[in-house]
Amino acid sequence: MTPQDQHLEMNSGPSWLLATRSAAAVSMRDIDWSATPVGPANEWPTALRIAVKLMLDSGFPMFIAWGSELTFLYNNAYAGILGDKHPRAMGRPFQEIWSEIWDDISPLIDRAIAGNAVWLEDLPLRMNRHGYDEDTTFTFSYSPVRDDLDQIVGILCACTETTRQTQAETALRERETRLRFLSELEERLFRSSNASDAMRAATEMLGQDLGASRCAYADVAEDADRFTIRNDFNSPGIESSVGEYSLDLFGSRAAAEMRDGVTLVVRDVLAELEPGEGREMFQAIGIDAIICCPLIKEGRLAAMMAIHQDRPRAWNSAEIALVKEVVERCWAHVERVGAEARLRESEERLRLAVDNADVGFWDVDLVSDVLIWPPRTKAMFGISADVPVSLNDFYEGLHSDDREKTIVAFTAAADPTRRALYDVEYRTVGKEDGIVRWVEAKGRGAFNAEGKCVRLTGTAVQVTARKEAEEALRELNGTLEARIANAVTEREEAQEALRQSQKMEAMGQLTGGVAHDFNNLLTPIVGSLDLLQRKGLGGEREQRLIAGAVQSAERARTLVQRLLAFARRQPLQPVAVDVAKLVSEMGELVSSTTGPQIRVVIDVKNDLPRAMADPNQLEMAILNLAVNARDAMQEGGTLRISAEVASIRSGHRSKLKAGHYIRLSVADTGVGMDAGTLSRAVEPFFSTKGVGKGTGLGLSMVHGLASQLGGALTILSQPDLGTNVELWLPQGVADVSQIAPMADQPVSQTITGTALLVDDEALVRMSTADMLTDLGYEVIEASSGEEALRLVNGGIHFDLLVTDHLMPGIVGTDLIQAVRSARPDIPALLVSGYAEQSAIDAGISRLTKPFRKDELASSLASLF
Repeated sequence: MTPQDQHLEMNSGPSWLLATRSAAAVSMRDIDWSATPVGPANEWPTALRIAVKLMLDSGFPMFIAWGSELTFLYNNAYAGILGDKHPRAMGRPFQEIWSEIWDDISPLIDRAIAGNAVWLEDLPLRMNRHGYDEDTTFTFSYSPVRDDLDQIVGILCACTETTRQTQAETALRERETRLRFLSELEERLFRSSNASDAMRAATEMLGQDLGASRCAYADVAEDADRFTIRNDFNSPGIESSVGEYSLDLFGSRAAAEMRDGVTLVVRDVLAELEPGEGREMFQAIGIDAIICCPLIKEGRLAAMMAIHQDRPRAWNSAEIALVKEVVERCWAHVERVGAEARLRESEERLRLAVDNADVGFWDVDLVSDVLIWPPRTKAMFGISADVPVSLNDFYEGLHSDDREKTIVAFTAAADPTRRALYDVEYRTVGKEDGIVRWVEAKGRGAFNAEGKCVRLTGTAVQVTARKEAEEALRELNGTLEARIANAVTEREEAQEALRQSQKMEAMGQLTGGVAHDFNNLLTPIVGSLDLLQRKGLGGEREQRLIAGAVQSAERARTLVQRLLAFARRQPLQPVAVDVAKLVSEMGELVSSTTGPQIRVVIDVKNDLPRAMADPNQLEMAILNLAVNARDAMQEGGTLRISAEVASIRSGHRSKLKAGHYIRLSVADTGVGMDAGTLSRAVEPFFSTKGVGKGTGLGLSMVHGLASQLGGALTILSQPDLGTNVELWLPQGVADVSQIAPMADQPVSQTITGTALLVDDEALVRMSTADMLTDLGYEVIEASSGEEALRLVNGGIHFDLLVTDHLMPGIVGTDLIQAVRSARPDIPALLVSGYAEQSAIDAGISRLTKPFRKDELASSLASLF
């Protein structure tokens, strides 16, 4: 080694490591290896150097255990696995680093040192990497490393942590098992004809699933003390607990929790209960651990269900939750059975009352497939009073032209998702006399607790005379109606062009106004739910309800954004967007959205000028158009997304002013649209996909986005030939500083001071004030710009101004200018329900309604 190399190694580590720039290589160069069993790094054998270079150049987690001490060396990717053990683990013995798992892995290391490669998948290990024990799983290989003499001198390990994957798979299996159990329980409960059978089935299933020694159900007397176990499930060798008991004998804790409606959980009777506090009673019937759930009905303890174990048992949260779930379903079933019995009694009384009435009565029992008709209803179908009837008699008695609509109405009334009113007029053909009669029938479905329709009941009235009179009147007025219709058609055609142009503008104004007001309504809802969720108020059930409300509010928020997009009032952040890059990067996402039957072609040129657009909204527009194209190609096809420069002259179909634009096209080979559908394609809520398959806002949103950006949307389509949707965007500036929005500002953790909050909506003002208070501000509220100026002129001290924009009197922008005329340095945040681009100074920071606390905090942080 030359003197220059020696000097370099003394100050920078071994020369052969200098070419490697990774953090792990730096750690190696900083270690005095002469104090370790592997010796000075410049004297390492060739085999070790090759292994180390191979490891350091790899992006896969790897380590080397070298020599008899298994000295530990590792790369950057493996440092994350070490956690707090990095960087002190470098150069230390393997056993010292992973002492907590040594018993698990040392046999595997011995196999590798003996010359046998080791590979294991998802090996469970309990590791301590961050100051606490955690369960992990790893997939790894141990490979022997040999020197020039073919002697094994160490092992090379390549590994990957699979903890999250295995935990997710385990959770999924447990959830599937629980869902199968609850589904089977529901089926057995539904098949139970009475409450006793239902509880017997539930105790048996629950006891077997949990491996309990006993599962029992008890009725509680009105004194809330005496209770009787009617039946129970017992594992082999366990005696039945059927009998009568006193609740107070089981101790004050058990009695109090049952009467208060609290689930009793005892994991070890001897350890948790003192003598005289129920211990003796529990042990007398072989209970050393128990979960007992009460039923409180009309303010008193009415029933109990319990799981018994004849030894101490550490019930976990999943087992306790399962018991509660089963008990709740059992209580609900018992209530349903009673309600259905009362309903049958009530219906029987009603049936007797209408048997001799002028109106016909009908009742269809869908569970037993039975039809009940009194004599008057039978007469409408030409059937004698003493002849038995079935559902087949009903269907056969319908006129062939009316059969389909009658069945459709009947099906809709029995559908749990629709529960429509059965309201239909049909003709009957008498079975015995052949006479055609008109009947008007009305009715409703009766649904059980699970939402299943169990019967349909209603009335039937013969309306033959009325229908004959209506037919005669129609014939009399036929000629006049035809003339009037022709005149109306001619007038409507003359006015159609004017109406169509006015309709879209009116819909835009109405939609924008409604969406703006709805944003004001959503702001306190979103803010309040966000605060409730962050504070963790209530129990598990309340948190689920809050989480559900948050999801619904977010859906409403998204809907409002789409309405604002159609109305061209959504808040945008237009920048110069590289359309070619954006479309190319979205290719894989679009392919995954459309599915394997559709071929996605991306056709863009890399030298396209940039377009002025909001990149996030533009991506959403492309996805909406891709989904529409997918739905139009049910049998597969080709989806082509292209972008090019296009010039527009006067009279172009886009109706844009002449100039150069970026034309972004999404074309499909689907079913296409006829002229009527094409004329309404961009109307909000218009959709051809059927109920529940689309909001009808996709094309409306894209149309509004294009208009708001100064562009346009055009659609070319023909039935069976496909559709081409063109999004015309103005070209953007070439300055790269305007290409992408600024990164999110970090939220300050030390916000203090006084905020002047101005909003004319009391609920919005209250919600925003709560958020500001949580962020550390003291809040002064004002309900108008005029009131705020009076406070400012009166000399109040404040450090921040937060104001709504659209208010009666002084609007938010004018208020900010007035305040800054006196205090130019005051930070100000403008809150608005939609974009008023032309009326707001670009230098004023804005926050869009509705918003959460985090969004408010981020906006405030950007002011300082």
